[in-house]
Amino acid sequence: MNFFESFRGALISLKANKLRAGLTMLGIIIGIAAVITVVTIGMGGKAAVMQELEKTGVNLFIIYPKSSKQSNTSEAAKLTQQDAESLKRALPQVKSLIPASSEYGALEVNQKSTSAIVVGTTPEFAEVRRREIAIGRFFTEDEMASNQRVVVIDPEMANTLFGAGNPLGQQAMINHVPCRVIGVLAKDESTMAQFAPMEQQSSFAYMPWGTWSDIFGTRRVDQFEGITYNKGDLEGTTLSAQRILNQRHGTTDQYEVFNVQQLVNAADKITKILTSIISLVAGISLLVGGIGIMNIMLVSVTERTREIGLRKAVGAKERDILKQFLIEASVISLIGGLVGIALGSICALLIANLLKWPPLLSIQSIITAVTFSIAVGIFFGFYPAQKAAKLEPMDALRYE
Repeated sequence: MNFFESFRGALISLKANKLRAGLTMLGIIIGIAAVITVVTIGMGGKAAVMQELEKTGVNLFIIYPKSSKQSNTSEAAKLTQQDAESLKRALPQVKSLIPASSEYGALEVNQKSTSAIVVGTTPEFAEVRRREIAIGRFFTEDEMASNQRVVVIDPEMANTLFGAGNPLGQQAMINHVPCRVIGVLAKDESTMAQFAPMEQQSSFAYMPWGTWSDIFGTRRVDQFEGITYNKGDLEGTTLSAQRILNQRHGTTDQYEVFNVQQLVNAADKITKILTSIISLVAGISLLVGGIGIMNIMLVSVTERTREIGLRKAVGAKERDILKQFLIEASVISLIGGLVGIALGSICALLIANLLKWPPLLSIQSIITAVTFSIAVGIFFGFYPAQKAAKLEPMDALRYE
């Protein structure tokens, strides 16, 4: 009996016992479907995170002094404008580096008031944070140099203070100091929006750093925000920046760095943990499925003992019987694997569509699933197949 005849015989045997075969495949189906689903969702989730990071900038980094409560930071460790200039000169891979300081402030327009985080920064802020202007403009270098009392607000604040009216050119009182509104930022759709440690609320106003210093009476720099030309330079750049700042201030390990790559690493770690957990559960399911295949094949050997004896009596060799039952076990496992792949792919695509993640089916995981399902069939089908092959023809023919 050649391979194709054995394969056809296996299909006929499965067709004759549909319910039993279906229940036998259940463990394989669940295990393979779980693996395909979790791998696809993991890849889609990672891709979704990367898409969000692209909106903020994968080459963005933020550096700031450690909390004084945690590390007893001295006055010498506080950042200055001169630090920014020094870092720019020492790190040619940095495209832009800006200071940023923030304070809670009260804003009032025509007896309407709100509170917001007022940020003092530079004209490069929009480029560094990849923020678009909805109406108006961001402040210029000349306005920065002359400490003009101008302010750019976010859309939430514009809606609160001006409603449907045009905010451009209007005077907004910031801590009782009149500032002219020159622009409104476009709504930031990124889930990573405003993730710097100093920023915790959704309403923001941005003004030249010198103007901010005059209004709030401090020359404090809370942090530096920068972007590198290439994302591959990010890690080395931030390490160098920490070293330079510690040298300038005569400190040791007094500066924290946040960069987007940390979020990518965190996403990878979470994905790997979830994949490992689900894979373990899937492995148990496959083991149960394999045991089910062994049991059903042993039952099949018992039911077909006389058939085996007859085939041996007319010339079938042990290897023919062994091959037949191994093929049957492999076919059960293969069909279960294919159904599991289809079920897992459908579930993964539905979940990805629900979460609005890119559906990324892994060809490698599908090939691995098919290979593994066949291997399970062969492994757990070998003992029943060998038992069938070792039957003596006369004993098998006399079996009732």
